[in-house]
Parts: sequence; C-alpha cells; structure tokens
Amino acid sequence: MRILTPAEKYITEVFGINDPDLIKVRQQLDQQELSFMAISPLEGRILQFLIKAFQVRKVVEVGTLFGYSALCIAKALPLEGRLITIEKNPAHHAIAQDLFRGSQAGHQIQAENGEALEILKGIEPQGPFDMIFIDANKAGYVKYLDWAERNIRRGGLIVGDNTFLFGALWGPSDDREA
Repeated sequence: MRILTPAEKYITEVFGINDPDLIKVRQQLDQQELSFMAISPLEGRILQFLIKAFQVRKVVEVGTLFGYSALCIAKALPLEGRLITIEKNPAHHAIAQDLFRGSQAGHQIQAENGEALEILKGIEPQGPFDMIFIDANKAGYVKYLDWAERNIRRGGLIVGDNTFLFGALWGPSDDREA
C-alpha cells in the first residue's frame, strides 16, 4: 500500500470516493498487494465527473483488474447506462465479477475475459461508444487507441491511464517494451 503525501491525503479525503463497494475492492487489492495497479479514489472521482459532464451512457474499459475503475464508472452512469470492461487475467476477472455481483451498479457492467483486441473487435456492432477508458498493458495502448478512434462517437471521450508510461516517453530509454 502506497503512503499518501499530506496533500494527496487531504485531496482524497475531500474529493475521493467513500463507497462500501469500492472499499471492498480496495481491500482485495491491498490483500494481494496490487493497489498500485488500480486508479486512485481521486482518479475515480475524475472519471465520474467526466461521465456526468459529457452525459456518457456507453463505456468500454480495457483493463479491469479487480474492478475499482469499473465500479467508479458504473456508479456515475445513468440507470440505462452500460459498461463493457475487459480483463485478460482469468483470476482477476473472477474476483472482479464477484465484486460486481455484490454491488448495486453491477447489473450495468458486462465483464469480459480474454484478449482485449479480440473482444474489442466483437463489440464493435454495439458502438459507437461515448467513452473509452484504456488502462491495460501499456505496450498495447497504440492498438487500443486505434480501435477507440474508430469506435468513439463524435464528441466522445478517450481516456488513457499512465499515458506517459511513468516518464519513459520523455526520459532515457530503459529497454521497456514499446
């Protein structure tokens, strides 16, 4: 579990999300020491703001992990809103599905397990989408962005987490897979 700076702690307390379903996800992430891989509560709040501000109804998320961002997204959607979230790791997918089943927003989430590009191709007929959130293997971002550009509605949002690859895009090369 990462220790927050005083400023981060304050911002999270004031603007973060205090929700029992999301707390359960955080507990699961902490137990498996994977919290660093999920978005923060503040980032979840930003996603929710964007969803409401842009009147988003149909979302695709590439990279579910245990479903923290998926639940943040689903909880901001209108009642008829829908999220399709994709996770490659079967164990992570199973944990996320269990957590979704225990949430009131879970019925708005279609959780898919498998290779993202294959699943994305299969859901194209359900588009165009209002928002696409990319938070998966960083090496695949360009391909996910190409897909997103073809399947987003005019005026829709494409949001990418860690798009600067922790400084690797402008810093010295460290032989990371591109």
